Amino acid sequence: MAELDRSLHTLSEQGALILDPGFDNIIAHAVDGFVIHDTRGKILDFNQAACDMLGYSPEEFRTLSVADFERDLDPGAFWENMSVDEVFTVEGTHQRKDGSTYPVETRVGAFMNDGKKVCLALCRDITQRKEDERALKTLNAELKEASERARQANRAKSHFLANMNHELRTPLNAVIGYSEFLLEQMKDHGESRYIDDLERIHTSGRHLLALITHVLDLSKIEAGKIEISLSEFDVGAMLSDIATTAKPLADKEGNTLVNAVEGALPPMRSDQTKVRQILLNLLSNASKFTQNGEIGLRSRYDAASDAFYFEVYDNGMGMSEAEMAHVFGAYNQADASIAQKFGGTGLGLAISERFCEMLQGRIEVSSKLGEGTRFHVILPRQAEIPV
Repeated sequence: MAELDRSLHTLSEQGALILDPGFDNIIAHAVDGFVIHDTRGKILDFNQAACDMLGYSPEEFRTLSVADFERDLDPGAFWENMSVDEVFTVEGTHQRKDGSTYPVETRVGAFMNDGKKVCLALCRDITQRKEDERALKTLNAELKEASERARQANRAKSHFLANMNHELRTPLNAVIGYSEFLLEQMKDHGESRYIDDLERIHTSGRHLLALITHVLDLSKIEAGKIEISLSEFDVGAMLSDIATTAKPLADKEGNTLVNAVEGALPPMRSDQTKVRQILLNLLSNASKFTQNGEIGLRSRYDAASDAFYFEVYDNGMGMSEAEMAHVFGAYNQADASIAQKFGGTGLGLAISERFCEMLQGRIEVSSKLGEGTRFHVILPRQAEIPV
């Protein structure tokens, strides 16, 4: 169709229906139908492709008017009002000699011939395009429906798990609390026969509670049931509390815990509970995969970006490039052997990433096998509640 645009000026200057040899050759051998007609629609010239498309012989076609095969449009007004060298595209329906129809796209341009305006139309059968569009529309509708069903199923799952908070935690807290009470009673009375068993019950209960908490937290995030609660707090005090909480985790694996602060830290306005959980999840992860090494938390405030930068590092087993690529995936574990050895659901990092996003921040990771891992958390000094 670009040939039509490039040739209109030449045609208007020639002032006759005799086309230059090059363009005449293009028309004669084109797979699309070329039709020249006056502003009333009377056929003046055409190519063989136009005859073939509509099923007429050249002799029959020469006697026709555009109105004899155009079914949807009445472009007479367009033809009368078209200026020379103006080109437009329109879609319609053509009817063949046998009565069958097909969709057509027509590119129309006007030029002067012997002082009269005539139109050159390039007609293209777009049956296949329309069929492809219908097929694509149907496929998109099916995909949209399938996607909506998947979202509904996921929401139902998330709502179910989120609502299990009370039903799951209440009996577990009772098991943990009662086992603690019995342990204290046994120790106070000097009885040691069941202490090992009670400690196993207590440890297993706390481990199960931690797993359930992670599952429920992620489900509440997915269900949109976790809200942001903003308040201003002392970052230094929070970091000291985090270090105190994380130290037993580090001691358990023979690790040294370092809590380093660079420069002064201004107050932060954010969700303190979530910031605390992000950093504790990372320190817990570092402690789990490091033995007799060093884990640390470095913190600083950058005035230029008005953000806090937290780095949780370790010199433990590290990760490969492939493992880092999906480290923040929900329910992700490096491999079956690591999952069996270290336990967990693989949700801690996924939850940390979601919380960072909720607080308008981000989390990044770098690691080398056998050398350790570093997680970088960047959070704005003042978070906002998403609208």
